[in-house]
Amino acid sequence: MDLSCRFMGLSLPNPIVVSSSNLTADIKGVRKAAEAGAGAVILKSLFEEDIASMVDKSRKASSFVHPEAAAYIEHMGMLLDADDYLDFVETASGELDIPVIASLNCYSEEWWTDYAERIEKVGADAIELNLSPMATDAKTDARDIEKKLIGMVALARKTVKLPLAVKIGQHYSSLPNLAVKLEDAGANALTLFNRFFKLDIDIEKMVFKSGNSLSAREEFGPVLRWVGILSDLVGMDIAASTGVYDASDVIKVLLAGGNVAQLCTVLLKEGLDVISKISADLEHWMERHEFTSVDEFRSRLSLEDDQRNAYYQRLQYVKAFRKDS
Repeated sequence: MDLSCRFMGLSLPNPIVVSSSNLTADIKGVRKAAEAGAGAVILKSLFEEDIASMVDKSRKASSFVHPEAAAYIEHMGMLLDADDYLDFVETASGELDIPVIASLNCYSEEWWTDYAERIEKVGADAIELNLSPMATDAKTDARDIEKKLIGMVALARKTVKLPLAVKIGQHYSSLPNLAVKLEDAGANALTLFNRFFKLDIDIEKMVFKSGNSLSAREEFGPVLRWVGILSDLVGMDIAASTGVYDASDVIKVLLAGGNVAQLCTVLLKEGLDVISKISADLEHWMERHEFTSVDEFRSRLSLEDDQRNAYYQRLQYVKAFRKDS
């Protein structure tokens, strides 16, 4: 069985990508991911605050402060040195024979574009931009947020020639409209979806703390739905992230028109050996259905193939009105 695929113009031996996490925080981790059979790895994110702290530790907070990054700095400390990150990218890119995708987690246009350029120079195959500007005042409306998001992608495209994946959340009024604008701004891929920092409060100490950061299988449904819709509406590649646990989830992503599936929580819970099991189960499924390559069945059940426009556009009514559901 041929599991190879293309993502942002890159050749992957299979569509299983290890997402940005503590598993990919150092060279030892990414080596293990590659040895386990990953199709590509996304390095642990470098936060904009990591970069800014090297320039101005008393930097004033932006009105678009990203809660994940703020908590990361305040409660967990500076886990990555921005210059060490460049060494990490260079080492990983030189050692691995699968694509190495750097990750930048940012909320403004300050500082990080310089590091995007440096990341390109040290050999990364692509960059995943975790972009999640948010409104923290009543004056900022939805158009302001989307305009800022699109502007950051356009700036990144002007800064580097590397393939750019944009990882966003799902809480936008019109994802198809936003996706088209992100593609026009220069994005090569869209990652669905970003799971934001979960805020919690310790009621005894009366301080902030982090909530559960792991995804649940139940979160996969909305991801699959939007993969199927957006894969037919844009020319960008689509990566599914959040709630992907086994080979059946990966197969569903491919059938819906996605290019790759990102794994994180299942690997943290069960270990990297899950990758080889998913690959084997994917091969067995392809053999049963007489497919010899991933491209033979990818996008068979995307929006265009849902001829009655029910399962994607009127999902909530299908079970009630369709005998075949």
